[in-house]
Amino acid sequence: MGEPVRVAGITVAGDVATGREAGLSRLMKGEAFADEDWRAFAEASRAVNEELLRLSEQEAAKGAKLLLWSEGNAVVLAGDLEALIAKGSALARERGVWLGMSVASMTPEAERMLRNELILVGPDGAVAWRYVKSRPVPGWEADHSIPGSAEPAVSQAPGVGILGGAICFDGDFPAVFANASERGLELLLLPSSDWKGISPLHTRQAVFRAVEQGFSMVRQVNQGLSVAVDGYGRVYGELDHFTAEERVLRAELPVGRVSTLYARIGDSVGLLSGLVALGWVLQAAVRGLVARRRSANNAAGVGDRGQALGP
Repeated sequence: MGEPVRVAGITVAGDVATGREAGLSRLMKGEAFADEDWRAFAEASRAVNEELLRLSEQEAAKGAKLLLWSEGNAVVLAGDLEALIAKGSALARERGVWLGMSVASMTPEAERMLRNELILVGPDGAVAWRYVKSRPVPGWEADHSIPGSAEPAVSQAPGVGILGGAICFDGDFPAVFANASERGLELLLLPSSDWKGISPLHTRQAVFRAVEQGFSMVRQVNQGLSVAVDGYGRVYGELDHFTAEERVLRAELPVGRVSTLYARIGDSVGLLSGLVALGWVLQAAVRGLVARRRSANNAAGVGDRGQALGP
């Protein structure tokens, strides 16, 4: 593994997020929103966004070189998205940090109103890449999301390493990361949003993906377990949303690649394992069949000898 990088994952919850969460709940229930409802929702969301920026500034001042917001923790109307990115860019430039802005932008008049996006801003204030969630969760999110990116974003991030991004449910699919691993991905940003019923299982599953592919990972989670792990699955930072008062994950995380067989041959590992297992089953079946035939032959021989000795 390479040199450690100080990372900070940030989630805003609690009282400041109450109004925004209520609005999201109404949307997901299919309630109709009038213009005044959208204005109230945007205002409630703005308070969360400002807190995300404030906490990012705070963690950068404490020495974090890489900051990540949890999935969709920032919410804006589509027309306000560029203004939010500009604020994040100014912060990244002034503090000389990499900032992963996880933003859900809404277009009220569109049937597919949701753009669930991870935007990476560099220390120069420029946007390094933008990634749209490729596998929205079945249900409301899938029904209302725009088409996602073809593959995870990957680029060189000076001072950090080869940095890539995906979002939450994308991490459940090994094939998503095949090309990213070929491109030398060293640190995956995986902002997420779970719920109590799947925590910490969903995070543990994502850690398996890091080990499988051999990259370090920061998974900052709203309503779940946040972790920073290396390619061996070793935990350098952990934060439980449901027990922590401050939902900020801090870690000194080594960044680099671990050579793994799976990253080289992909699902051939599963195919090979399946063939080996099938071979064992066939071998056991053949042995059983041979044993039964021998037993039957022995029984027949005993019967023949018995007849020959009888009256």
